[in-house]
Amino acid sequence: MATKRVLGKILLWIGLTIFLIWIVFPIYWAISVSFKSGSQIYTWPPTYFPFPPTFQNYKEAIETRDILPAFRNSLIVMAISTPISVLLASLAAFSLARLQFRGKELIRYGILSIRMIPGIIIAIPVFIIFRWVDLHDKLLGLIIVYTAFNMPFNIWMLSGFFEEIPREIEEAGLIDGCTPWQLYSSIILPLATPALVASFIFCMLLAWNEFQFALILTFTNSSKTLPVVIAGMTYERGTFFGQMGATGALAMLPVLALGIFVQKYLLQGLTAGALKG
Repeated sequence: MATKRVLGKILLWIGLTIFLIWIVFPIYWAISVSFKSGSQIYTWPPTYFPFPPTFQNYKEAIETRDILPAFRNSLIVMAISTPISVLLASLAAFSLARLQFRGKELIRYGILSIRMIPGIIIAIPVFIIFRWVDLHDKLLGLIIVYTAFNMPFNIWMLSGFFEEIPREIEEAGLIDGCTPWQLYSSIILPLATPALVASFIFCMLLAWNEFQFALILTFTNSSKTLPVVIAGMTYERGTFFGQMGATGALAMLPVLALGIFVQKYLLQGLTAGALKG
């Protein structure tokens, strides 16, 4: 039995190592390509370590591809749409978790079903509507779209977490004289911090990486986001792999930094609400 347990652990670690390499290697390759010269990128057999490393790809990406305006646009859209979506979703989720009314479960599953709709199905209608109201090729249009599309999943996840908070805590707050808003903002939200952080991370990732609506709704460099600019580095006659790797490496930094900062809350939030809903 001891031999079987040791063998099982060895196989587990081998499997985890292979899986980790499978996940991490593409990221490493993109970063290494960003430091390679053109001759190193296309050599065979491939060069796994750039030597000597060069920053030419970063320089060309910044000077010729206008990635800094795109970086700014992505940050603006993410920074505005994410907190708005989480705040509105938390209000709706708390209502679904605490209020009793007919059709509650139907509304809950209806909200979730909206998230299941492929975005491409409504991309053209959204474009036509935004053109009528003069929101196409504007960051405000992307903010509205990302806020709306993030809310269904947030409502679903947060409502499950709110249902796990004991009602006795709310009753004690009401006895102490809390208004409904004070109860929600001063008691419920602090208790729901792990779930709120998890929702924030998911919204941030979607807003930062979303390509489909950004491609359809934006046309000029003043409103394009990073995913659209990166996709534009592929042409009919080839791909600028070095510049694409450099831009991708820069695009990882904000998400990576925030993920490291809030990782302990994220791990708690991933399991929040898993047993309800």
